[in-house]
Amino acid sequence: MINKPITDSTIPTYFIIAGEQSADNHGASLMMAMLAQNPEIEFKGIGGEKMTNAGLNSIEEIDKMAVMGFVEVIKHLRFFRDVTLKVLEEIDNCQPRQIILIDYPGFNLRMAKKIKENFDIPITYYISPQLWAWKENRITIIRKYIDQMLVIFPFEEEWYREREVKAKFVGHPIFDEWTPSSKEELCELLNLNADNRIITLYPGSRLQEVKKHLPILIQAAAKLRNEDTSLQFILGATPQIDWTQWILPDWIQVESKYPQKALECAELALVASGTATLEAAVFGTPMIIIYKMASISWWISRVLVSVPFAGMVNIIARREIMPELLQENATPEKVFSTASSILKNPEKMEKMMADLKKVQLKLKGGGASNKVATHILELN
Repeated sequence: MINKPITDSTIPTYFIIAGEQSADNHGASLMMAMLAQNPEIEFKGIGGEKMTNAGLNSIEEIDKMAVMGFVEVIKHLRFFRDVTLKVLEEIDNCQPRQIILIDYPGFNLRMAKKIKENFDIPITYYISPQLWAWKENRITIIRKYIDQMLVIFPFEEEWYREREVKAKFVGHPIFDEWTPSSKEELCELLNLNADNRIITLYPGSRLQEVKKHLPILIQAAAKLRNEDTSLQFILGATPQIDWTQWILPDWIQVESKYPQKALECAELALVASGTATLEAAVFGTPMIIIYKMASISWWISRVLVSVPFAGMVNIIARREIMPELLQENATPEKVFSTASSILKNPEKMEKMMADLKKVQLKLKGGGASNKVATHILELN
């Protein structure tokens, strides 16, 4: 398996790797855009339900890949080693035209090195690792093994250029995947009352995140409900998680079919830091950002992380426009008090929404998925 050249095949194959649910959404949009430009291609690799529905032949379940945190990853080292071998074997079998890596840097950067050591195949990296936040030393891996870097935040293009890596800003793909709806339309879809305020709980897409965040959010929601019984609560629930393992109050509506719509319709969202903060920004939903992880993982991250905020929406704004309650501050009492003060202050709410509009303008690139598809197809 050493430096095998690309072989011509009747059907051009692209090997694509997405390791979590948000990447599954973006990967599916990209695949559909590529197929629109060239219907005579096929996809193999790793992805979730949406990518599979778009035509991916997936060799591993994406849910098993969703591991985050230093301690947690160490516990799963054997699994990731087995997946690495499986990927290399499948690439050897199908000899793809190109490798497409989407986000998921802990695995994908190691995978890029392994692939280049064994095959002479171009690699496109779509949705950059957040090297500007931490682990900048990984830039050497990108210089050596990545043929094309396509980024979704405008400041990343300049950041890479300053470090002698050519990167292209394509805009954020969520604008391709989202069709705005009125609050009345959303409430009709979700069976909510448009006349009452809606609070969305968004504990994360990974099981370990939900285990940390859901109890906090439920307790905070109970305090808010005691203060105002007219409030409606809806849980944006990723369908890949079995929610029956938690006993939820009957006044919290669980929405697993349209979790993003649950985020879009909210007056205020209580959101685990991650892609959801960007989704909320695009929807114009004010939010409180929380995050909690294993103590040792938190300590290590504090030592290594070089940006002042956890939420991407705040990083893009370059200031804390949405409150962050992290680790020891992620308590039901603090989430409740912060949410209560926002709900009682219309001026504060209006300021948060105005700040979100500024973030939206920075993210828009116009047709990100089509741009990425063109860059990938033209690389061959």
